[in-house]
Amino acid sequence: MFVLLESSHAGFIEHLQEQLSNAGINCHVLAMGRAADGEQHFAIRLPLYSQMHHARHLLYRDRVFALRIDPVFRQEWHALREAPKQQVLQWLASPLALSISALAVLILLFGSLAEMIWR
Repeated sequence: MFVLLESSHAGFIEHLQEQLSNAGINCHVLAMGRAADGEQHFAIRLPLYSQMHHARHLLYRDRVFALRIDPVFRQEWHALREAPKQQVLQWLASPLALSISALAVLILLFGSLAEMIWR
């Protein structure tokens, strides 16, 4: 079994599972247990990895699928769809990425300076 998505909001997970099943994705809701904060966590699991790509496409890119989400769960839905964008921004603004960018700029500046000196 492959986990597609985890959340502590049972109603939202069950609604997504229902919508994915209606779209032809074979998936099930699994209670994962309680976290350290005491909240119950749930996951949508897929028995076949081959369906993972299609399920992710529906969740993160398909506009028609987004229209089928109940308005009660809009806040959770928007948070789910924004999570990958926020992750990319965190990676780009990480200290490692900034260090690599600074090093690349220094190499470029020293290379340009060396080229000016040699000519």
